[in-house]
Amino acid sequence: MGTQSKRQVRAALAFVARPLLFAIALTVVVRVLFGGSTSRSTSAKHGPQKGRQHGLGGDAPSSHPDLHRSDHSKEQEHRTTTALVVASSSQMVASGETAWLADVPAAWQPVFHYVTDAPLSPQLAVPVHKGREAMAYLTYIVDHYDTLADVVVFHHGHRRGWHQAMDAADEVRRLRTAYVARRGYASLRCLPGCENVIVLADYAVDQAQLHRHARDVQLTTLLDDFLDKDAGERVPVRLAAPCCAQFAASKTAIRRRSRAWWASLRQWLISTPLADADSGRLLEHTWHVWLGNESYHCPQYEACQCHTYGIGADCEAYYALEEAM
Repeated sequence: MGTQSKRQVRAALAFVARPLLFAIALTVVVRVLFGGSTSRSTSAKHGPQKGRQHGLGGDAPSSHPDLHRSDHSKEQEHRTTTALVVASSSQMVASGETAWLADVPAAWQPVFHYVTDAPLSPQLAVPVHKGREAMAYLTYIVDHYDTLADVVVFHHGHRRGWHQAMDAADEVRRLRTAYVARRGYASLRCLPGCENVIVLADYAVDQAQLHRHARDVQLTTLLDDFLDKDAGERVPVRLAAPCCAQFAASKTAIRRRSRAWWASLRQWLISTPLADADSGRLLEHTWHVWLGNESYHCPQYEACQCHTYGIGADCEAYYALEEAM
């Protein structure tokens, strides 16, 4: 091939290559300039969506410690089975005082409602109309001993009482059942201090003579007859707990004592010569003892509010203590 022909070929190749090289260079420049922007745009598009999913309970846990504790607490409450035992009379039912039972959360239904002088059904009947709320409470324990819920609330039939800070349905709704399941017992009344401190007599009498003696002797006699001396239980020097026979107890606490023991306590209530109000009052003073608490049981007000109802400005410190219970 001559020199002139070679020059013509090189010129033709250069003519074809220049546009191709320009196109390749332009493509590289475009990718460099706009490729990162496209990636950031995609990231920005999906990022907020993931955030919204987490906020609505997605896979990522909440970073707020209170919300995390609340969710954990709700899981515990959900796993705890519950029962509500209510003692009332036909007069209370007729007056509408027990209407609050319709407001009780579904988890607490059906309610074991003992109308002691006019039973709603044979399954909710008591042996005798005596001993105020105590006969209903003891009858429930004896009849349901083998099928007890994890936490049982024992309550009067009225919606409000002088000894209640909240509506009865709210007490049940707010109750921290996981705490009761751990602790074993919780009075539904929180007080700044102790009330009804009773110094007990240092002697007991025959049950048949109980009505002839003062309350300190009556309590000493009842405790002396029913405390488990083989387990080291002894009649204390003094007795105190918030009134007024409205409390929550765990299945474990109730079963610290046998069904036969509870049945014998109910039989005492049936047979005692004491008047209705007096026999019920003795049990009101001793429920916390039968359920495994110290005889002088007076929780601090703030601790009671936090542990029992989750009410308080600084409950986290009290919740931390529950892990050791």
